[in-house]
This record gives sequence, C-alpha cells and structure tokens, in this order.
Amino acid sequence: MSVLKSERKTGELHPLPSNFYKLLEEKANSYEEGSDERKNLSKLHNLVKDIRIQKLLIYIAYGKDIPKPTPAEEEDLYMQIKKIINRNTGEVRASRIRVTKSIPQIVTPTGAKLGPYEQNQVVYLQEISDVKFMIDNKLGEIVE
Repeated sequence: MSVLKSERKTGELHPLPSNFYKLLEEKANSYEEGSDERKNLSKLHNLVKDIRIQKLLIYIAYGKDIPKPTPAEEEDLYMQIKKIINRNTGEVRASRIRVTKSIPQIVTPTGAKLGPYEQNQVVYLQEISDVKFMIDNKLGEIVE
C-alpha cells in the first residue's frame, strides 16, 4: 500500500483521513476469516500504526503540531500524551476546543491566525492565549 511506502520514506507524518483505521478494518472484514488478504491487510494496518505512533511521539518531543487531517485515534493519543506531560510539568500548552459557531479566519490580539472553522469542529490550539481568546469571545469551548 502506498501509505506504508510514504510513511517509511520520511520522518514526517502524512495527512490521512480521520476514519483511516476504520476504513482499513472494514476492508479487512470484507475478506474471508483467515484468508491471506485479511492477514496481509492486518499486518499492513499494524505496520502503519506502529510507524505513525513512533512519529507521533517524536512530534510530541519536539513540540510539533500534527498534520490535518489525522486519524481520530492518533489525535486522541497525541492529546492524551500531551495532557500527561503538561500535567507533570504544571504547564498548559495545548487544548482541544469545540468551535461554537462558524468563523472565518481571524487574527487574535497576539497576531496568531485562527480558522476558518466550522461550527462544532474540534480544533487543537497550542497557545494558551489563543485558547483564552476563543473562550472569552464565546467562539469555542474546551473539550475534555
């Protein structure tokens, strides 16, 4: 599969649909139990997942944002690990925000560009000042 090849070629995470792993699972389930196709797809799934988790950890270590779109499972793992790290350091760095209404691209008082966002979209913001701006202006709410 080309996804595996592209993930092996570089140390960067490549954007993948948010339902990528679900699609792989559905494809595997379409094959007969115990078939070679199903075994190969399962092996491919595990290889891609392992490579991407390693890259995800490197992104966390270097404070990089993950690309969009990213599979939901990876976004959740990314945020959970960052929460644990931030809790242990006493620092708040990233937050998951649910956008409460559609907004065009905006510039915050600190000069950061946010958006455009659709209503109910969940976004990840690294800067606490951006999180505070979104909440104070009733543009978003923190998602746990």
